[in-house]
Amino acid sequence: MNNLAGGPSTRVMLVDDQADRAERVERELVAAGYEVVARLPSASGLLYQLEQHHPDVVLIDLQSPGRDVLESLAVVNTHNPRPIVMFSAEDDPAFIQEAVGAGVSGYVLEGIQSDRVKPVIDLAIAQFRNYQSLREELADVQHRLSTHSVVTRAKRLLMKQRGISEDQAHKALRKLSMDSNLSLPEAARSVLRLFGDDAEESE
Repeated sequence: MNNLAGGPSTRVMLVDDQADRAERVERELVAAGYEVVARLPSASGLLYQLEQHHPDVVLIDLQSPGRDVLESLAVVNTHNPRPIVMFSAEDDPAFIQEAVGAGVSGYVLEGIQSDRVKPVIDLAIAQFRNYQSLREELADVQHRLSTHSVVTRAKRLLMKQRGISEDQAHKALRKLSMDSNLSLPEAARSVLRLFGDDAEESE
């Protein structure tokens, strides 16, 4: 992500199937200090265009977005997430839920309006940042839980194989970690592999 300040140097990709409206919106964006890196008349080849232009924010206003657009956005959200705003007359709750699930940061039930585009972008960026922060926190918690689980299994295996206490097993793991120049979880995994506990580790 190059810039998410919501102002100057923020790179915007505009996908709009109404040429006159897209031209007005682009002028408004440029006047507000945004850099419009691409203006597309359809979502055809959207993934390729994203790879080519690397926008910070994507604005989409299409007459009929379609499931293929949502599938492309879901791929973007998985591999290279960024704020995406969709303007649509589609008020079907199921479609809106799919759009949000695909990574849409802002869903506006009306056509894009040039004089309102900046606050919409600012809100989408704020929501995107909040979501990414929660996502990173969850990944960190999951990593720490996984690490704790690996170390615990390795200690229990050492206790069983050597007939030692939990404290002794922990000291043995720490010694292995220092002697082998490995992190504690890496040392624990080496113990699990040594005693053939890979099956349990992968669960």
